[in-house]
Amino acid sequence: PATCPFPPAMPALLNLLDVSLAFGGPAVIDHVNFQIEPGERVCLVGRNGAGKSTLMKVIMGEMKPDSGDVF
Repeated sequence: PATCPFPPAMPALLNLLDVSLAFGGPAVIDHVNFQIEPGERVCLVGRNGAGKSTLMKVIMGEMKPDSGDVF
C-alpha cells in the first residue's frame, strides 16, 4: 500500500476563509474559500482581469482583503 509522505496532523500550508476584495466597484475577489495542503500542487488560471494577480498579492500579504482571513 502507498503511504502518505506527510503525517495526517500536518496543518494546511495556506488557508483563505471568506476572502473578499473590491476596488470601488464589483468585487474582484468575492468570498473565496480554499486551503492548500502539504504535497498538493496548485495551478491558478483565468482570463485577463479575472483577479489572479490580486489574489496572489492577497496571499503574499502585499494587499489586505476587505473581509475574510488569510493564514
